[in-house]
Amino acid sequence: MTTRFNDLKIASKTAAHLKSMLRTQVTQLIEHQRIETTLTKAKLLKRFADKMVTLGKKGSQTHYDRAYSFVRDKQMVDKLFGEMAERYRHRDGGYTRVIRTRRRDGDNAQMAFIEYIDREGEIRKPLPPKSAAEKEAIRKRFLEQAKVATQKIEGITPEMEEGVDMEFEEVPLEAEEEIIAVEDNEEGSGGNAKTP
Repeated sequence: MTTRFNDLKIASKTAAHLKSMLRTQVTQLIEHQRIETTLTKAKLLKRFADKMVTLGKKGSQTHYDRAYSFVRDKQMVDKLFGEMAERYRHRDGGYTRVIRTRRRDGDNAQMAFIEYIDREGEIRKPLPPKSAAEKEAIRKRFLEQAKVATQKIEGITPEMEEGVDMEFEEVPLEAEEEIIAVEDNEEGSGGNAKTP
């Protein structure tokens, strides 16, 4: 049996059990900062753990209520909105990391650590958050690459962009009607027509 909850799938769980499991694991992750679980559960948990930090960074009463409705312990919600919101205020996302560890004895399931980054006792040090200048340089590079890709798709050459007029042969109206009629006939016969 496979259950779907918020477009997430996991085998052998009802939707209520899956939601309860995720709430408990998010609470434990906030408390301990690192937990070991199966790789599948860690990937599911990552989405919700990152969302809780985002709510903590926003900091309003509405966001507090939303986090409190998911996290099971009020002290952990306070930690989320205090200590963790301050820790991640310069980071735009990617607050957790999933690291594969071992195969579990018995069912040979792939195990993994999921942990919050930028803290004491990390398994691996994260890259520092990007400065505003670095983010702007990345944005400009992306826009330039998108512009070049769009030009390739649309067939725009640099000469056309500079304003050089390209000459196009005008097709008389009667020729356009003939072309359209031929295309319609080809589409209509498409191999499905019966021959007498």
